[in-house]
Amino acid sequence: MKNRVFFLMCFCVANVVSAQYTFTKQWDRTLGGTKDEYWPSFKSTLDGGCIVGGSSTSGISGDKTQACWGVEDFWVVKLDLAGNKEWDKRFGPTQGAAMTALQICKDKSYILGGYAGGPATGDKTEASRGSYDYWVVKVDDAGNKEWDKRFGGTGEDLLWTLDTCKDGGFILGGTSASGIGGDKTEDCRGGAGFYFDYWVVKIDSDGNKEWDKRFGGNKDDFLWSVKQTKDGGYILGGWSNSDSSWDKTQPSWGGRDYWIVKIDSLGNKEWDKRFGSELLDELHVVLSTRDDGYLLGGGSADSTITGDKTCFKRGAWLIKLDGTGTIIWQVVYDGGGMSSLIKTNDDGYMYSGESTRSDFLVYPSVDRTDDCLGESNSWVIKLDSLGHKQWDKTIFTTGSDKGGYSVQTSDGCYAVANTSSAGIDGYKTQAAWDSSYDYFVVKFCIGDEVGVDDRPQTIDHSGIQMQAWPNPFCSDLSIVLKVDDIHEASFAITNAMGQLIYKREESNLAAGYTKVLDLSYLPNGVYFVEVGTKEGCSVRQVVKE
Repeated sequence: MKNRVFFLMCFCVANVVSAQYTFTKQWDRTLGGTKDEYWPSFKSTLDGGCIVGGSSTSGISGDKTQACWGVEDFWVVKLDLAGNKEWDKRFGPTQGAAMTALQICKDKSYILGGYAGGPATGDKTEASRGSYDYWVVKVDDAGNKEWDKRFGGTGEDLLWTLDTCKDGGFILGGTSASGIGGDKTEDCRGGAGFYFDYWVVKIDSDGNKEWDKRFGGNKDDFLWSVKQTKDGGYILGGWSNSDSSWDKTQPSWGGRDYWIVKIDSLGNKEWDKRFGSELLDELHVVLSTRDDGYLLGGGSADSTITGDKTCFKRGAWLIKLDGTGTIIWQVVYDGGGMSSLIKTNDDGYMYSGESTRSDFLVYPSVDRTDDCLGESNSWVIKLDSLGHKQWDKTIFTTGSDKGGYSVQTSDGCYAVANTSSAGIDGYKTQAAWDSSYDYFVVKFCIGDEVGVDDRPQTIDHSGIQMQAWPNPFCSDLSIVLKVDDIHEASFAITNAMGQLIYKREESNLAAGYTKVLDLSYLPNGVYFVEVGTKEGCSVRQVVKE
């Protein structure tokens, strides 16, 4: 009977105890000129620093050492481990260019991508095919230009994403409304100039085009993310409001839906999948996962269960897929949108985006710990490998910050970049240049957590030493009791919702007793193993995957 009391106490503790984390800011930097800088791309570099790049309209002023070629240019800034500026570089033509993507190459050089129009001027060596074309610039590790390339058709082509490839080349992705012409070998699905399609271009290490492919339906299809997969192919992710037509095999649930397309190493389509609700859904990022599956990240405006959506919340919507595009799990977190999604060193994930004060007031967040200090701030949320929240952090400033792009640094800490016009307050120690929008970068580290310990090691709660392993586990889970004088014990397992899924009381136990459970029938997720003896109650958090 005493053991049953122990269990009731364990259930309560398991449901209310959550890990507490301490956040320590390492440094912050405001980077800009006397006009606006925006749309930052952000990467952690191999030397422990980071590189931030986007678009700038500033002349020589503030941190910007080169004049603008035109209306706006690509602008890239390299920071060292302590956040000190090492160099900055501007690239552009006289008619302007918008930078939207950045990746680090194997030789520590960088590939910059975006779109530009007009003739060959400034740093742009090829005239545009149409109104706007894809424009990529390759620079060395000191920011010196090695080459630039333009790719486009007769209409409008906007590059939003790129990735490095195993062969040393690059895959470029974005949206195109061009017909056949120039670098584009396939016509627009919805008619040239009327609707946008996904358009991917494969180039070699010197920027020479190898092939291009178009994918679309009868309406707009916007490609936001492309990644090379382990089989040498590529996964394309974005949003579509097309019906079932042409390359899209499933109808829209209602307006824009997530749309992913899997292609082989030569750009041939293997399959496509649509995921959505009856309201607006926009996919921003797709990642390849260690198990040869995919993680999709974006946002949903639907707070009900409709279509493919099984969560009663609006906000950031993440979907985990297997290698064939079948849903394994999905989660929704309210409190802010999603601009970036990365894999972390512990096999978890972290996403970040923009969160507004008005959203916090109108839709009280259950997932966001703090309100904004200003009108809008960047918001970061750390997830485990199964999408469960571990912690979240608001990047406080008193201004109106746009977006939020996060990286994990080489020392295991984190850095976040956005566009900010805030003054000195919150985490910001440097004012904006001339009240304009600047890049804002802040680095912080996570201290020791307090609460339920989720590491697979021996722990001691109320006199019981208990170990649950392996953690994570696939099928069998061993529960080891390291108690010298043990005769009776109660075992229970609850899921993350506190529901009891296993319970058993046993007697005549020997010292160092090990109980092995076959839990292969359980769905993947987080569980709590609870043991009660006359010595007290012990709780372990485990993960099945």
